[in-house]
Amino acid sequence: MSAAKALIYLALWAALIALCSYLAPYCGNDLRYMLIEGTDDLVNSVGDVFISQYRHYFDWGGRTVNHVIAQLLLYLDKPGQSIIQGLTFALLVWAIAAAGAGRWRVRQPLYPLIFITLMLWLCLRNFGEVVINMVSSANYLYSTLLVLIFLIPFRQSLRCAQDKRSWAIALLMFPLGIIAGWTNENTGFAAVCAVGLYNLKLLYEKRLTAWQFTGGIGLLIGYVLLMAAPGNEARMEFMEDKGFNFWDHFIHNSLEIVGFSLVTQHLLLISAAWLLYLLKRYELLRRPSPEVKGGYFLCAVGFLSLLIMLASPTIPARSAAPFTIFVTAGVLCFYQELHDRGIAVLPRPAAVFLCFAGLVFTVLTAQNAVRGYAQARLDNQVRGMEIVTQLRAGQKDLVLSPFNVQRSRYIYLAELRTDKTHWANAIAARFYRVNTVVSRCDPPAQTRPNDFVYFAPIGHPACSVKSEAQP
Repeated sequence: MSAAKALIYLALWAALIALCSYLAPYCGNDLRYMLIEGTDDLVNSVGDVFISQYRHYFDWGGRTVNHVIAQLLLYLDKPGQSIIQGLTFALLVWAIAAAGAGRWRVRQPLYPLIFITLMLWLCLRNFGEVVINMVSSANYLYSTLLVLIFLIPFRQSLRCAQDKRSWAIALLMFPLGIIAGWTNENTGFAAVCAVGLYNLKLLYEKRLTAWQFTGGIGLLIGYVLLMAAPGNEARMEFMEDKGFNFWDHFIHNSLEIVGFSLVTQHLLLISAAWLLYLLKRYELLRRPSPEVKGGYFLCAVGFLSLLIMLASPTIPARSAAPFTIFVTAGVLCFYQELHDRGIAVLPRPAAVFLCFAGLVFTVLTAQNAVRGYAQARLDNQVRGMEIVTQLRAGQKDLVLSPFNVQRSRYIYLAELRTDKTHWANAIAARFYRVNTVVSRCDPPAQTRPNDFVYFAPIGHPACSVKSEAQP
């Protein structure tokens, strides 16, 4: 019965994510990746996707794996995209549970699944952008899932002196390693460091096996392909031409953003600290078990993925997603050790109350998110009629109405501005093949960080600046 409850629970989450994905309008980079790179032509085949990413590799960046996923998803119809999106989120939750337990089991206990989804819902920065938006989810939801799946065998190998597996696994780990390393700069760096150091330790102790070697080599090759992309240099030169200065950005932006990202993870960090306290109290840290070592391993990947962003020229809030995902898995490793030894993490009434309170809050915020996306979908249909009307009138400078919903941590909308040079406006103008696209007014400035906006205002124009649009 517990297995059935777990499957029903995951199915409900998959349905929620699929529904939000279906209702969410295309915006911002979604429109860009619907086009073949370097042209204004729509992607009309799988071949167009690979042509586009070949050009993208040389013109703008090396995240080929992520953007192939993004363009393939956008090539599908909305219902197909949405179903895949929901199933992928459910698979991520299952994979985090598998990493925490160290077992590829279908029947996951319910409580760890509740903990995972609550940590993702409450701590994952810009949840709507990372999980719902197509292009951003390809860069963080899908890519982090690929890296996590690749790392689970390494987490499992901590349980034995020498983890020998078949040559089929050794051959499979090589391409999986390339894919995992070729996904994301910060996650790839963390995985390369963790696996590289672990493999060097095994090599020194003469315990390195074939699959660990092929996986590590593949991972390194994938990361080199990612970082060596000529498009990375081209993008950096473009930023510097716009006046970007790395050291000024590091001092005035990077430290603050990374620090604030850690603040937003307070519930997750408190959970980690509490479990480590219990492990120390019962003297389980003196000689760490494989479960504790697994927790250290996964948490190290999470922290490295966030801290390496200090060396990045840009630090979007969504880049903290791998931290949340890997540290959640690491915390579950600590929990697994306590659970296996019969040590209660919390009194049962307290655990039930916290789960109940968290799920009630989730239901309330989720219904607001669904309503918000439904409103955005309706507003986007109105925009579509405005675009058709203006194009038929021969206009090449489009002026569109704002959405009647504002952003929250769960609702992501790349709003248009009155400034025709704003990045979202420029992409929209290219997509619709016009000179400019602008909004009638600017979205309101938020009074608090988006991470702490749990309920979006719905039903009123999202305008705070009443101004004439400048076509």
